[in-house]
Amino acid sequence: MKKKLVVLLSALLLMMMLAACQSEEADGDSDEVTLELWNNLASGSTFFPKLIEEFEADNPGIKIELNNVNVESSDAEYQAAISDNSLPDMFITDAFSMNELVDLDLVHELNSVFPEEAQEEYTDGVFDEGNTRIGDNIYLFPIFKGGTYMMYYNKAVLDDLGIDTVPETWDELLAVGKEVYEKSDGNTEGLIFGGTSGWLVDAFVQLMATELSPESRMDYVNGEYSFNNEGNIETIEFLKEMLDENALSKLTLETNSTVAREYFAVGKTAFLIDGNWTGQLLEDENEFSDWGVVQLPTKNPDGKQYGEFGVSSNDGMFVSNNTEHWDEVEKFLIFLRDNMYEELVNVGEATIAKEFDLVDGEAPFEQITDIQDIFSTMSIQVPNPLAVDPDALDVQLEVLKNGPDSSPGEILMGYLTGQVSDLEGELEAYESAYNKAFDDALEAHESVTREVFQFPDWVPYEPYTGEDHQ
Repeated sequence: MKKKLVVLLSALLLMMMLAACQSEEADGDSDEVTLELWNNLASGSTFFPKLIEEFEADNPGIKIELNNVNVESSDAEYQAAISDNSLPDMFITDAFSMNELVDLDLVHELNSVFPEEAQEEYTDGVFDEGNTRIGDNIYLFPIFKGGTYMMYYNKAVLDDLGIDTVPETWDELLAVGKEVYEKSDGNTEGLIFGGTSGWLVDAFVQLMATELSPESRMDYVNGEYSFNNEGNIETIEFLKEMLDENALSKLTLETNSTVAREYFAVGKTAFLIDGNWTGQLLEDENEFSDWGVVQLPTKNPDGKQYGEFGVSSNDGMFVSNNTEHWDEVEKFLIFLRDNMYEELVNVGEATIAKEFDLVDGEAPFEQITDIQDIFSTMSIQVPNPLAVDPDALDVQLEVLKNGPDSSPGEILMGYLTGQVSDLEGELEAYESAYNKAFDDALEAHESVTREVFQFPDWVPYEPYTGEDHQ
C-alpha cells in the first residue's frame, strides 16, 4: 500500500514538474517578438535571409518574418494595407513617395538610427531634404543612393553575328539594330525594353531627352514643368523610327522589364535598356554573364545627359508609425546599418547608399565598376525647392494629387502602337495640365511663391549643391 502511495505521489510530482516546464516554455514563447518586413527588391530575396539569420542568432527573442512582394504588382497590396491600417512593421515600396507617407502620418522617424557620425559614412546628398529627410526627421532608411538607366549589350550575340560596334549614338544604334536583324534573318533583334513597365519608360525617356532639352520635366530657371520640348519629341520620334526599321523589337510593346531582361539574356535581342540593378539580376536570376554595359546613346557624338540624384521611396525602407515594437525594430535597423551594405556588394549591387570604399565586400562580377562609373557620371544633384522652403512640400504633394494621370512614357507607348498620332499635341496637353495643377497648388498655398521653385543660377549638367541653395 505504501509502495503504491509513493508511486502515486511520485507520478503526481512528475506531472506537476512537466506542467511547470511547459508553462515556462509558453511564457518564453509569449515574450518572443515577431517583426514583419515586406521587401520588393529583387536582390533582397538573397541578402535579407542571410542578414535575418545572423540577427536572429544574436537576438533569440526577435523573429523577422520576410515577405517578398512582386514589384510589378505590389501597388495594390500596399494600398490595401494602408486602407486597412495594416502596414507591416517595416516595408520597401515605390507605390507611395516618402512625402505622401509622411503627409499621411504613416511612417516613423529614424533619427536615433542615424546620428550625425553615422551619416558621415554615406554619400553626400543621401540625407538631404527630400531624399531621406523631411524637416528635422529622417524617415527613410537608405539602402541605395538612387538609380539611373543604361544600355546593356549581349556580347555573345554581337560576336556570333560578327558585329564589333557597341553603339554610342542614335545613328549607330539604329544601324547596328538593323544589322542584327538582317544578319540573323529576323531571329534576333536589336533593342528591347520593358514597354509595359511605365516607371522604366518614363525614367529613361526623360534621361535621353535631357541631351537636347536639359529643362526636360522641370525647368529650374523659370520654375515650371516642361514636357513639350525638343528633347522629348525627338527621343520619342527616334524610338518610333527604331521600331519601324526593325531595330527595336516589337516584343517591347507587350513585355515588362522582367520579361524583356529574359529575352535579352537568351539572345533574342542584342541590347537592353534597364536600370543600374540589372547587372545583378542578369547574373543571379538569369545566370547570364556574357554582357557589357554603356551609357544610353546620345543623338550627338559629344552629347550630354543627366539624371537627378535623388533617393526615392524604393531606394530604402520605412517603418510603420503603428508598429508596436519600436525598440526591437530600432535594434534590427542598427544591425542593418552596420552589416547590410557588405552583403549588398557581395550580391552585386553597385549603388549602395554608403561610400563604397568604406564597405568590405567582394563584387561577384567585374562589370560592377562600369555601372558605378555610369551612375557617377549621370546622376547629379539638382535644385531642391525643399532646401529653400520646407513648405514647398505641400505644393509638390498637391501637384502629385491633381496632376494628369498619363505620362510621357504612356505617350511614347501610344505613339509606338499608333494610338497617339499627334505627338506634340499630346505632350502640350500633358504639360498644360501639369502646370495648371502647379498653378492651382501655388494659389492654394499662398505662403509658398513660385520663386521658391526658380533657380536662375542653375547650370545644366553641373551639380547644384547645398552651398548653391544657401
